[in-house]
Amino acid sequence: MTDNNSGFSDTKQEIMQATYDAIQQHGYAGLTIQSIADNFGKSKAALHYHYDTKEDILAAFLNYLLSEFRETIQIDEDSSPEQQLLDLVDVLLYGPDNSSSEEIFQMQTALLEIQSQSPHKQLYRDQFTQIYHWLGNLFVEIINNGIAENVFRDVNAHLTAQHLLLIIVGGILNRHTTNSEMSPDQIREIVTAQFLPYLKK
Repeated sequence: MTDNNSGFSDTKQEIMQATYDAIQQHGYAGLTIQSIADNFGKSKAALHYHYDTKEDILAAFLNYLLSEFRETIQIDEDSSPEQQLLDLVDVLLYGPDNSSSEEIFQMQTALLEIQSQSPHKQLYRDQFTQIYHWLGNLFVEIINNGIAENVFRDVNAHLTAQHLLLIIVGGILNRHTTNSEMSPDQIREIVTAQFLPYLKK
């Protein structure tokens, strides 16, 4: 994680980093206010000054991740729509800073654990809705640009973007919740070998 998220104070960035570290160490099931405080280097009372519950911290953490995505994902305007699309797919599969595969795997696992609570926790549902909505809009913009440049077929950009997100998210979910040996490389291959040929003219 970066430490330059302009939407958060220095203290709250430290709390978000502590939350990230605690999730990496304990996963969602083992995550507690105390484990976050241990990584924060301060007392639980210091955390409660900013957030009332663990759920509040995790909702803020999801918002922090979304803010980080917005700040770190840069679409290269000089690249072709196809390359822009693949660059965004790579960020989702491999991380915005080419993090180690193990780190990305652990973070994806933690996010899936948090997301699994969304049916019961509106705070989480709202944050994941924002994340997927924002990502979907990025893909829609790229697809529409490709249509305008006559390199993509004249498709429904919104539905096609949702299709692509389902491939990526479904592949990640399959990898983390079954005995499948599907890797990020294999998910990417599905995009390049199946999705892109459908989209391209």
